[in-house]
Amino acid sequence: MTYLIRRGVRAFGVFDSLEVFMFDPSTPAGIVPLWDMVGGPMPRGVLGMGDPDVHVIDGIPTMFLGGFSSSFRNRLYVATLEDGADPATASWRMDLDDRGRARALTADPPKDAWDAEGMHTPSFVPAAGEQPARIYYTGRGSRKQYGPRSSYAIGALELIDGEWVRTGEPMIRGVAPRLSVLEPMIMHDRGRYVMWFQANPHEIGPGELPDYEIQVAESADGVSWSEPRAFTTSREGFFDNAIARTKDGWVMVLARGSDLHRTGGFPPQGLWLSTATELSADRAAWSEPRHVLNTGEPGIPASLARGAYGPGILHDIEHDRTVVYTTGVRDTPKWPIFLMRRILRGQRPVVPSPFYLSVAAVDLGVRARE
Repeated sequence: MTYLIRRGVRAFGVFDSLEVFMFDPSTPAGIVPLWDMVGGPMPRGVLGMGDPDVHVIDGIPTMFLGGFSSSFRNRLYVATLEDGADPATASWRMDLDDRGRARALTADPPKDAWDAEGMHTPSFVPAAGEQPARIYYTGRGSRKQYGPRSSYAIGALELIDGEWVRTGEPMIRGVAPRLSVLEPMIMHDRGRYVMWFQANPHEIGPGELPDYEIQVAESADGVSWSEPRAFTTSREGFFDNAIARTKDGWVMVLARGSDLHRTGGFPPQGLWLSTATELSADRAAWSEPRHVLNTGEPGIPASLARGAYGPGILHDIEHDRTVVYTTGVRDTPKWPIFLMRRILRGQRPVVPSPFYLSVAAVDLGVRARE
């Protein structure tokens, strides 16, 4: 098959006023788990996976992911699709080391580095002109993962002589009052790079409600970036976005952050969709976002019931078929209660965690004219 890889839609939706995806979200058969902290399987050496970013590299469908290792490190990983396999099935295989454990994409940062506490949310951009292929990512410098003392910035790996190498200092840092930046999503078009990312005072913890703003910056070389400006406001509550090229222009999917800590009181979750004729950092160039998926609706699997984020998308141009890969947040009680219920049901215990993530494939099928 011939694929155009897009980082974009995480569920069904309308790409423009004339096209719809033939997908019913109330049919769980269209959602296939790939990795699940609760239901499995999980690669050896990794406790949780998320943020799939999918591309075809040298003809091979390739998925970059963030993961939490069994040695309690946040690292980046890569999986590839089995030769000739249906991309909407659990046929993705993690790159493994000689011991059969998931192999990290690159070595851990130095202990005194800005990203010493881990790497998250990869966003791959192929080589362009004199610029090498890069994977932009969120790096954490604080011991705390969330709360007022948490701190995140955005950096990159570059592909040098076949190896992914850290570029050193972060490319984007937060500015008061939004001191943390996360969730980079980078596109290259017409000779320039455009980066959308989330900016917040800190990563929210238990009992806190979201305060997210999506900002955008531009660059000629993918290294030096313009002064960021707001793309969506905290009032709108969008957590991150994803963008894909279509035959007629561009489509953007926006998501609100999931209720990781079971705080409650969050605004409606799911996905919103917007379109534009050209890739633009100007919000006015994009249509008003439309709510196309509500993860609180009946029929949504438990693994996605508290939200979905971190999308990747694969589009088969020849057959106009789209498969989405998404991070899901499972609807579970607190760990001791969850553990006891599983034991009483004769199920295997799960690793203690403040939340449980999964990665799933969602077969959106083909587009049809209304």
